[in-house]
Amino acid sequence: MERKGDCITNIRYKKETEIVTFQGKEITLENLSPVFTPEQEAVKRRELEQQLYDVFRKYADKRWNEEAGA
Repeated sequence: MERKGDCITNIRYKKETEIVTFQGKEITLENLSPVFTPEQEAVKRRELEQQLYDVFRKYADKRWNEEAGA
């Protein structure tokens, strides 16, 4: 697994293709889902957890400051 900045490189993708009809026209939809190794999955999970914690902390601190000032 290589890292460039905050991105993981050399990721394989699973491709799912579906043809749907929309307004009388056939449209091909392609969905690419990353296929991570267990190590990559752990890294992505930690990154996501940290991002969610940062958002929670931002709004929790704001609310606490508002309540303390009231």
